[in-house]
Amino acid sequence: MIKQWQDWIWIVFLIWYGVGIILVSLDWLPPSLQWANAVFLYLAGILAILYAMKKFGGQIGAIIALGIMLLTIFAESLGVHYGLIFGSYHYERDFGFQLVGVPITIGFAWVMVIFTSMAHYEFLLYQRKTVMGAFIYSTVTSILAVTMDLIIDPVAFKGREYWVWDEDGMYYDIPTQNFLGWFFVSFFIQFVLYYWIKHEGVSSHWSSRMRRLYFLVIFMFIVTAIVEGLWLAVWVTLAFYGVSLLLRKRLEKVV
Repeated sequence: MIKQWQDWIWIVFLIWYGVGIILVSLDWLPPSLQWANAVFLYLAGILAILYAMKKFGGQIGAIIALGIMLLTIFAESLGVHYGLIFGSYHYERDFGFQLVGVPITIGFAWVMVIFTSMAHYEFLLYQRKTVMGAFIYSTVTSILAVTMDLIIDPVAFKGREYWVWDEDGMYYDIPTQNFLGWFFVSFFIQFVLYYWIKHEGVSSHWSSRMRRLYFLVIFMFIVTAIVEGLWLAVWVTLAFYGVSLLLRKRLEKVV
């Protein structure tokens, strides 16, 4: 079977991921290679963009992904400059080129979060469109988005100090507002996308690939959290992820 160029991007990601998971698990990642984290998120985001292009059609999918990237970067900038939506914080590490004070890496990460969460609940998109259906779909996908942040933020803040929160919170001193912000930003985007999608337009192969991508990303952060001794984040994330998978199976039976 001849591999397409999109498949080679997946292979490059897996190779990059494999090397990264070894370096992280052994705590061998030197400061000089911290830029590799940004490449990891770029590759994950590019894979999610390819998924969007297959789902919505090439050009439209790319435009939708770009729109999500710009929207989430703008939302993040409100936190950086005004403490809105996610709370007040600032970046401590150089993640490369920034737009309105937010690394574009974060935009790629958000695209990955949105479309990997979508892939878990694609079967809800092809039912008859109703307000209740939109609410259920947007809620369950947004819970998955928050689940990912439950491991990302403790690692990025307490473990690696990629960014620093200017306010306190009950969970690793991260403001509760941040997790609410993640939920509602995701909810808004998914609610719009729910009505946008009219047909499947993507192979089950790529849907499965996106679900694996979601797991691989949280697993990378779980390994990092273990290395940093952030055990509460590990167990909380696994609990939320497990509940999400059970909820997915339950909804599949209902619809």
